[in-house]
Amino acid sequence: MKLQIKKTIFYLSISLLLLGTGIGFSYHIWKINHTLTIGIYTGSMWNMSDNHQYQVIDYAIKEFKKIHPDIQINYENGISKADYRNWLSEKIVQGNSPDLMIVPDDSFNLLANNGEFKDLAGYMNRDKISDKIFYPVALKAGELNNEQYALPFQTNPQFMVMNKKVLLRNNIKIPSFNWTPSDLKRICLSLSNSKKKNSDLGITSNYTWSNAILGYNFKFNQNKDNPIQLTSPSAIKGFNLIESLKAIEQTNKNNSRQAFDKGKVAFTPMTLAQYRTYTSYPYYVTTNNKNITWNCLKMPQIFQAKATHVDVAMFAIAKQAHNPNLAWKLLKMLCINKKIQQKAMTVNKGCSALPSVVLNPKMQRVLNNDKQSNLTTTKLDKIMRNGWSTPKFKNFNDVYSYLDYAINKALANDQLDKQIFYIQQQANEELIN
Repeated sequence: MKLQIKKTIFYLSISLLLLGTGIGFSYHIWKINHTLTIGIYTGSMWNMSDNHQYQVIDYAIKEFKKIHPDIQINYENGISKADYRNWLSEKIVQGNSPDLMIVPDDSFNLLANNGEFKDLAGYMNRDKISDKIFYPVALKAGELNNEQYALPFQTNPQFMVMNKKVLLRNNIKIPSFNWTPSDLKRICLSLSNSKKKNSDLGITSNYTWSNAILGYNFKFNQNKDNPIQLTSPSAIKGFNLIESLKAIEQTNKNNSRQAFDKGKVAFTPMTLAQYRTYTSYPYYVTTNNKNITWNCLKMPQIFQAKATHVDVAMFAIAKQAHNPNLAWKLLKMLCINKKIQQKAMTVNKGCSALPSVVLNPKMQRVLNNDKQSNLTTTKLDKIMRNGWSTPKFKNFNDVYSYLDYAINKALANDQLDKQIFYIQQQANEELIN
């Protein structure tokens, strides 16, 4: 009898142990299936002095949990943008990649070419999401080989900011919103010919060779063996413009952004985030704003050129994501939900990738909150539709850094015409398809 009781207790203990293990394992599986990890960084997307990144993400998570209350969403705090790429690479190598990750523009090419993201086309087709709801330049930023690996979250376009007062006091005609490189050169030449003491300057030195060649409709041809053609007619015209502007301003060494802030320069390129920062409180009170009347133009360009640099912050789903379907649902909320997009555009000082959000009257009121701004949503919409798409070579960002260094050095030494072919050859040899 005692032996029978012992056996019963033994089998009961084993059963309870197995039941407990099964419950624990089931809970572990349940927890995995109900936990979503996100990779994000702290600070500004656009390298400005704000720290509102988490504010929008937390708001989106709160809205997401209203629909999916059982889902736990985790992200790691305190990762700076400068450290984010290395942090993400380590996670991927360890097989511990976040399900959903923010992807800076300068990281997409490398990660997408390495196959780290899921193709989103199937999700988009299933949920009947048209690519027409996005600005083309923003959507194309997350595309590789005709496959969509990321959706745009926020963008930061560049445009030309004009101090109207400089032109008025020099009796120079105000250029139109759709102006040309010839207009820029003419105005800078007129200002340089002024007989006034301490004459005004034309444009700051951060108008670059890249801005100039894009203004003449320069294109990279990714299908050719040598896609960087710096000796093409459009490139040569752009370089000639930069050299002309350099010659015009050569006696004026103080053509910096600081000189623009003092009301002494007519034009300077700015990104939207820079513009919204400098025209908002408290930054605008630090400039001599009595000498500045802000106005916004597209970058100078010939007909049909795409001359607007647009940085794009995107979200992608990891190839090794544990919960790709959940990640897709949150990605949709971040990138397509108009309420979230309005919040992001308000807080992060960038621009939504959705024209329907940009043209919403609420967004004009947001722009109007920037005390010195005269930027309209209609102008911003046109600027976004003029965006230039970055080529999708795996190491394009490294090659571009080389180009920028080599071309600027050659320009400074008045050697560009002698060195341009060599620079072109070196850049094409370094490109990795």
